[in-house]
Amino acid sequence: MFSRWLTTLSEVSRIRENRFKETLNELCSRALVVVLFGSRARGDYTPLSDWDLLAIVADGEYRVEIMDVGQVVWLPLSRLNNVLKNSMIILDAVTDGKVLCGDSRIFEVVKGRVNEYIEEMRLVRTKHGWFPKNTTA
Repeated sequence: MFSRWLTTLSEVSRIRENRFKETLNELCSRALVVVLFGSRARGDYTPLSDWDLLAIVADGEYRVEIMDVGQVVWLPLSRLNNVLKNSMIILDAVTDGKVLCGDSRIFEVVKGRVNEYIEEMRLVRTKHGWFPKNTTA
């Protein structure tokens, strides 16, 4: 019984990894840079974990797209400052991020701006999200 479960898990993982590769190839052809974040970037994933991807594009709308392999966060460079004010997921994506394809210099510029924002807003990351530093401590 257990060996059947392991065989099935292995097959499901293989199928999902192939689908992820297809998705990544498509994203790499459309974005300036694609970044892996979340548990797979941190290394604390399981075989059933999804892939969290940040697709940085020149312009367009900020959006989070749910796909069969996980989520894709579309970040237009032209809207970065506005997105930072309204989306904490960008902080996680950039803090954990690992470039998978594209121009890593663009990601470094975004990372620099995100780090500036974190400092300006005096934010700290906790297991529950990003919060202002306690100024009374």
